[in-house]
Amino acid sequence: MEMRRTTTCRLFLAWCLLSIGRAHISSGSDSQRNQDVRLTSRNNNNSIDRIQRNNIEMLTEQLNRGWRAFCDAPVDEGVMALFPGISPSDARLHVMTITNQSVELPIKAISQLRDYDISPERKTLLYVSAFHTVDSYFSVQEHLALLQSSRRDLNVIIVDFAKNVAQLYYAVRHHISVQGYFIYKVLGALTDAGIAPQDITVAGHSVGANIAALGAELFAKGSKEKEQVGQLIAIDPATMCRTTDILVRQEVAARVVVLHGEGDQFGVRVPLGHVDIYPNGIGYFPRRKLQPGCETKICSHMYPFILFMEALIEGVMIPATKCTSWAKFRQSDCSFENTLNIGLVYPKNARGLYFCVTQPNPPFTYMEHGLRYKTPRTLKA
Repeated sequence: MEMRRTTTCRLFLAWCLLSIGRAHISSGSDSQRNQDVRLTSRNNNNSIDRIQRNNIEMLTEQLNRGWRAFCDAPVDEGVMALFPGISPSDARLHVMTITNQSVELPIKAISQLRDYDISPERKTLLYVSAFHTVDSYFSVQEHLALLQSSRRDLNVIIVDFAKNVAQLYYAVRHHISVQGYFIYKVLGALTDAGIAPQDITVAGHSVGANIAALGAELFAKGSKEKEQVGQLIAIDPATMCRTTDILVRQEVAARVVVLHGEGDQFGVRVPLGHVDIYPNGIGYFPRRKLQPGCETKICSHMYPFILFMEALIEGVMIPATKCTSWAKFRQSDCSFENTLNIGLVYPKNARGLYFCVTQPNPPFTYMEHGLRYKTPRTLKA
């Protein structure tokens, strides 16, 4: 009996030791497995971050080459979708308070517009921002913030669809329809707040010009009275990834003004509006020249935006004259009595092609130096 009990104890002790050993091995294996999982996760995160950095670098590089290269950039959209900021709902509204403070709102806060400093007694500028550049001189956001704070005689509402190059990529590739719908809803909110459609100017540069045009068109179709907004100002409308997305045309607003800039890799060359303005003839003829002071196509694409900002913020007069062609304009073979200034206000009867000359640096207008477009066959300082 004693021998059997001793044997049983030995067997139990052996089993305990074996169990402890197994537990130790299992614990070690689990610990190693967890460590491997953490390392794998960290490596995956590093890999995803690296791919995203490559995506951004590639998009930035290809954007300098024009829309065709940008749209065809072999980026990893699956990885891009893992990062915030690319959804249409990531767009932002910028409005002013009565204390002259700019407030940024999510796009879904459209119905709150009437709670801010928006008066039916003022003209309204709805600006659609959908272009991004890393060049601080051409900072779209900085210029628009200055416009909003300086022009308190206007209701200035800004919708930003491209705070960075990734958001711009998705705007031009995938989201233009829904973004145009957002603009339509903003216009509806403004008219609900008492703003008359004819007192609204919708403006946009590049991709933003096409989004603005779509929003204006949807508004005209969706409003009870089928009313159009008073004016669309399209600043060097983008040629886009698909030509079917070039949406600027005369039918979308009571007056459509197109301010051209580059006309090759970025902007549309052909006349699209009731009024088409070609600063320095670029974008009309000759095709491949650059705007004054520019060394790149993207600079020429940004140039009319800067002219527009200078006219609105600084009040600078940049006159343009109606003429049948740039060649005729250079020969002074135009009716120089028929002029207009780049800005928000245009003559009701203005129609056709307009040309102007500008300087390489601010102030871009030659008016500061006494230039006047005078009688036919004279263009003198």
